[in-house]
Amino acid sequence: MTLTPLTTITPLTTITSLTTRILPFLLLCATFFSCRDGGRAEGILRTADSLMEEHPDSALAILKHDSLEICRSGKDFRLWYALSRTEADDKCYIQHVSDSSIRIAAGCYDSYGSALQRVRADYLLGRVYCDMHLYGHALTSFNKAIAVDAENDSVINRYKARAATWAGYVYEVEGLHKDALRYNKLAYGYAKKAGAQVTEIYSLRDIGRSYRDLKRNGIAIPYYQQAAKKAKTIDDANLYNMVMEELAGIYIEEGRLDEAYAALNTPFLAMTDKDISSHYYVWAYYFEHTGQLDSAVAYNKRGMIYSNNTEKRDACQDLIRILNKQGKRDEAMEYYEKYSVYSDSVEASELKETSDILSQVEKSIDVERKNAALASSQLRLAAVMSILVVVVVIASVALLGMYLKRKRKQREQLERVRRYRLERSMKEKQRAQQNKERIALLENELTASNQTLSELRQELIRNEAEMLKYKDALTAFEQKHGELLVADLADTDVYKLYHDPIAKPTSADYHMLVEALNKAYSDFTLRLKEFYPDIRSNEMWICCMVKAGLTSKEICNISSYSYSSIGMAKVRLYGKMLGKKGSSRDFDTFIRDF
Repeated sequence: MTLTPLTTITPLTTITSLTTRILPFLLLCATFFSCRDGGRAEGILRTADSLMEEHPDSALAILKHDSLEICRSGKDFRLWYALSRTEADDKCYIQHVSDSSIRIAAGCYDSYGSALQRVRADYLLGRVYCDMHLYGHALTSFNKAIAVDAENDSVINRYKARAATWAGYVYEVEGLHKDALRYNKLAYGYAKKAGAQVTEIYSLRDIGRSYRDLKRNGIAIPYYQQAAKKAKTIDDANLYNMVMEELAGIYIEEGRLDEAYAALNTPFLAMTDKDISSHYYVWAYYFEHTGQLDSAVAYNKRGMIYSNNTEKRDACQDLIRILNKQGKRDEAMEYYEKYSVYSDSVEASELKETSDILSQVEKSIDVERKNAALASSQLRLAAVMSILVVVVVIASVALLGMYLKRKRKQREQLERVRRYRLERSMKEKQRAQQNKERIALLENELTASNQTLSELRQELIRNEAEMLKYKDALTAFEQKHGELLVADLADTDVYKLYHDPIAKPTSADYHMLVEALNKAYSDFTLRLKEFYPDIRSNEMWICCMVKAGLTSKEICNISSYSYSSIGMAKVRLYGKMLGKKGSSRDFDTFIRDF
C-alpha cells in the first residue's frame, strides 16, 4: 500500500500558514507589554523618597502630580510608586482604606526584591492593615518586616523599629501587655542601631507604658525619665512635654505628688492645642488627688475647649465624678447629658469611619476586578494563540514521526504481537491460579479479623458507657457543690457586713468579700478580668457589689457615690462590656448571671 505525499504535506502547510499570520500579532503583544523609558519616572520617585522623612507633604504632592506618568513607565515603577505613595499617605496621616496596590507590591518584593524593598513593603502593608483594623494580617506583615536580615543597615533598621513599634501597638490594643513590652523593647534595639533618636524616645516611652499597664510603675518610671532626658538632649519640646505629662500621671498614681507637681512644671516651649488639652487634663488629675476639687473641675473644663469629642466624652466622666463628690448633683447631671451627646457623636463618627472604609474597600475591589478582567482579556488572546501554535507544531511532528516509523516497524510489530499474545495467555492462566489461592487466604484472615473486631467493639462500648456515667456523676456533683458554695456565701460575716445598713466596710473587708465571691462563683473577678482586661479597680468594685446582691441604694450607703452616679456608672459599664446600650437593671442582671 502506497501513501500519497498529500497526507504528510498538509499539516506542515497549515503550520506555515498559521505561523505567518500569528507571529506579527505575538510581536505586537510583546511590544505592548514591554517597559517604556523610565528615566523621568525614576527621577520623580527618587526625589519623592528623598523628601519623605522631613517633608512628606511635599513628597505626596509630587507623587500625586506625576502619578500617571510614573504608572505608564512599567511594572517596576508602578511597584515603586505603590511603596512611596503608601508611605507618603501614612506620614501625612491619611487613612488607609485599601490594600490592593501595596499588597501586590509586597508580594512581588517578597519574591525578588532587595532587603530594603522587602522591609519597606511589609512594614507599609502592616500599616495599611492597622488602619483597616485587620490586626492579624498586620502582625503577619510586621513580623515579616522584622525578619528581614540586614544587621548593619541603618535605613532597614529604622523600618524594622517602626514595624516592631506598631506590632507593640497592636498587642497593646488587644490587651496583651507582655507581648507589647517584648516588641517595644525590640523596637528600641533597632532604633538604637539605626541611630534614630526620635524613635528611641518613643520606644522608651512605649516600654514605660507597657510596664505601667502591667502594674509595675517602679520599673516604668526610669524608662520615662530616660526618654525625657533624651528628648531634652535633642531639644524636642513636644516629645519632652508628652513624656513628662505621662510620668506625672504615674507619680500621681503612686502618691508621689511633689514629684508629679515638679514634672508638670517643666515644659519649656509653647504648646499646640492638642498638647494644651492633655496638659490641662493631667493637671486636673493632680488637683483631684490633692483634694483641690474646684481646680480639678476648672482644668477639666479648660481642656475640653481644645479637645476632640472622644476626649470631651472622657472629660465629662471625670467632671461627673468630681461634681458628685462636691455634692453638685444638678451640674453633674448637665455633664451627664453632655456625656451622652459626645458618646453618640463618637459612636456615629466611628460608624461612619467603618462605613467609609467598607465603601472604599468595595470600590477598590470593583476597580481591581475590572482591571483584572481587562488585563486578562488582553493576555488571554495572546496566550490562546501561542498555545495554538505550540499544539499544532507538536501534533504535526508527532504525525510525521508516526508515518516514518510505521513502514519500517510494521513486520517487527506483527511478530511482537504474536509473541505477546502467547506470553499473555500463559501469564493469565498463572495469575488466575495465584488469585484463587490469595482469595482463599484473605477470606480466612477476614473471618478471624471480624471476630476480634467484635470483641474489641463490645469492650469499647462498655468503656464508653462507664465513662458517660462517670461524667454525669461528676457534673451533678459540681452543680451541687456550686449551690452549696453560694448558700454558704450568704452566711459569711463579710456578706452580712456589706448588707448591714449602718456598717462601713474597710478595704480589708473588700478583699475578704472578693475572696468569698471568687470561692462561691468560680473565680468571678478573675473571669471578669480575663474577658474585660481594661476594667478599672472602681469598676470592678461596682461589679463585686452587684454580685454580692447589693442594691444601688445599699451601694450608696457604703460609698461616696450618689444614687444617680451609681446608675450612670452601671449604664456606662454595660455599654463598655456588651457594646450596646442598656439600663442599670440590665447591668445587674448581666453581672449576677456572669
